[in-house]
Amino acid sequence: MIEMETRVTHLEAIIPTLATREDLAHLEGRMNSAIKQVEATLLKVEVTLHKELTNQTWLIVKWVSGLLVTLLPSLFAAVFYIARYAH
Repeated sequence: MIEMETRVTHLEAIIPTLATREDLAHLEGRMNSAIKQVEATLLKVEVTLHKELTNQTWLIVKWVSGLLVTLLPSLFAAVFYIARYAH
């Protein structure tokens, strides 16, 4: 019998700390609001990231094209010189 009274006393001590349905509804509303804010922020980050990756890709393409335009004629000239004059 003492064990049962101890258990009931323990449960009675916990009851005031349990959430009510109103508490849960309020918490759900706050969570939904926070989720919407996070989704909006992620969308902004996604758009910015896509834009920056596109810019970096084109920057790399420009550099590689510039290097090819600059170095390819020199390479052909060197190969031609070696093939023609280095016997």
